Amino acid sequence: SILWSDRFVNFDDSINSAVKRLRQYLDDSALNSRLIKTLPGRGYRFAVPTEPIKPLPKVDLDTSEEREPRLAVLPFRNLSSNPAEEHLVAGLTDALVTALTKVPKLHVISCRGPLAKKGLDNALSSTGRNLKVDAVVQGTVLRSGNCVRVTIQLLHVATEEYLWAENYDCMLSDILAFHTDISGAIAEHVSEKLLPGQRHSFPAVEHARRPAAYQAFLKGHHVFKNVTDEGMWNARHYWKQAIREDPQYAKAYAGLAESYNMLGITGLLPAMDALVQSREAAIKALEIDESLSEAHTALAFTRMLEWDWDGAGKEFRRALQIDPNFTTGNPCHYLEYLLAIGRPETAVAELERAQEIQPLSLFLSVILGWAYYGTRQYDKAVRQQQRVVAIEPHFGMAHWSLGLGYLQKRRYRAALDSFQKARLLGGPHNAVSAIGYAYAIMGDKERAQNTLKELKRVLKTSYTPPYAFAAIHAGLGEIDAAFDCLGQAYKADIGLLWLKWDPQFDNLRSDPR
Repeated sequence: SILWSDRFVNFDDSINSAVKRLRQYLDDSALNSRLIKTLPGRGYRFAVPTEPIKPLPKVDLDTSEEREPRLAVLPFRNLSSNPAEEHLVAGLTDALVTALTKVPKLHVISCRGPLAKKGLDNALSSTGRNLKVDAVVQGTVLRSGNCVRVTIQLLHVATEEYLWAENYDCMLSDILAFHTDISGAIAEHVSEKLLPGQRHSFPAVEHARRPAAYQAFLKGHHVFKNVTDEGMWNARHYWKQAIREDPQYAKAYAGLAESYNMLGITGLLPAMDALVQSREAAIKALEIDESLSEAHTALAFTRMLEWDWDGAGKEFRRALQIDPNFTTGNPCHYLEYLLAIGRPETAVAELERAQEIQPLSLFLSVILGWAYYGTRQYDKAVRQQQRVVAIEPHFGMAHWSLGLGYLQKRRYRAALDSFQKARLLGGPHNAVSAIGYAYAIMGDKERAQNTLKELKRVLKTSYTPPYAFAAIHAGLGEIDAAFDCLGQAYKADIGLLWLKWDPQFDNLRSDPR
């Protein structure tokens, strides 16, 4: 290719310096050129012997009926260097996972979360082998002005061959439809490669009717995931904003219901207030779209707070029928349900299965550790949470859960350190109660009493659940005071759902009350 003809160019400032750099990169020489030939008075030519491109070898994915292909979906990379756009990138990953889970005979592993992003630094083939999958999907998102380009690749792990790659372009103003359209197109191509000869239809995914509503929904989903106090309040704000933009947006109502559930669980809102708001939002979501697993899960949790175990079980079964792999609904609620009705082995088995499907989900890892704690497997609980905080040291909920395990191992100083970290990181509001309980069982009654006084001061300006007081009184051996607080908790506290299995109240179990 000739770079110039009859035009004047400044060698020092443009082409000459550019060609010199090219030669350096290509290890080429002007005196003995192999790749870049000089054409005197005309320019330069890139001279490379050419060969016909060989077709990729046919890859056998062993798609017999006995062997379902396993596919890992890695989180898309944001190449725009703008953290404010992470919610758009994460939303595309979620949309793709949702579409792929509709494909029969395809085992999809979702790899969302910080752990997945750290793993992206490794070779794709290594990542695939570690996850024990046949193929890996990865993608990048690059925004330039109002234009967005998505690049997608499908890698066969065993042969390290790329089975398929494609670019998709759209305008940011069309991002609402873009997420739906591109996820369906990618899912169709991937299913054709992994399950040749089988045709699949991808039903339209319910989404907002206005881009502003969809953007707000994605922002809510993004800030909610690490379960911090601030994140849960902000998520509620964004999901309310999405509903204002589109009053018929079912997913936003489902998200809002879940935010109220978690605000109640963590003691940031009075349980009964949270219950009313969550139930109303979940029912509204299901009136608009009955097929939302996350809405059924949120409603199931409110049924538990009404002590309606049959109603809760019905909603959980419907949620699992729609989404057996917990890719949308909160698995924490199903765990609490199974522990409350006395099925601890099933609770652990379900969480272990869910983590196998989403092995890089930090939230699921924390919930699994909590399941080990709830079933008195304290060594496993501690190891599980240690792995999480090693990967993401700013995950407040993980530090709180780790501290609970340390307490039962009688590693009191380590427990206090974990609770203090959880508190500083904006983790669960009830970390303060855990600190008081730790002091109580350590025999430091003065500090335990000081924590009770602190909780009472907080009670003057914000809500503190009675269950938090009950735990500290139980740790101090103040049995009557503990039962008084539990009586109040029965009327207005989510924490009482944990009473059947919570180790903090083991010294009360012999009491007929």
